Amino acid sequence: MHRKEESLVTVGKILSVWGLKGELIVMPLTFDQDRLLKLHEVSIESQGVTEKKRIISVRPHKNNLLIGFEGCENPEDARKYRGALIKIEESESPRLPDGIYYHYQIIGLDVYTDKGEYLGQVRSILQTGSNDVYIVRGKDREYLIPAIKDFIKEIDLKTSKMIVRPMEVIE
Repeated sequence: MHRKEESLVTVGKILSVWGLKGELIVMPLTFDQDRLLKLHEVSIESQGVTEKKRIISVRPHKNNLLIGFEGCENPEDARKYRGALIKIEESESPRLPDGIYYHYQIIGLDVYTDKGEYLGQVRSILQTGSNDVYIVRGKDREYLIPAIKDFIKEIDLKTSKMIVRPMEVIE
């Protein structure tokens, strides 16, 4: 009997090759990049293909990480992973405090105004440094919604719904 496949969540993106030993520069996509220093095995998703890779080295590099994978020992081996996503099993994600969410929990939520108007679905998240901005794709337009309490009124993961208070437009 084989076990049910668990969902994978993205924790990093491979930006480029580093040095001559096949290391890769990885941009963390997680609230706590230090947890990536403790991983031993991850899944790498590139062009629709996912493969498990054992981590043999990981260390901080500016605002990113340098990661070496087993079987990736030179720049030629490493190049094929450029742009790939690094994923872990959802169960490996630590529980967050109430009101704090992982990006994978937010992306895909249906967004409604506090008056019940459907705006669209969260398609991606822009990280600005001070706060995230949710990019919501509606039927014929895109909305940028700051991820702050003044605008986000409710997030309900069980119903996949986000309620927002839109900004007033001054003309």
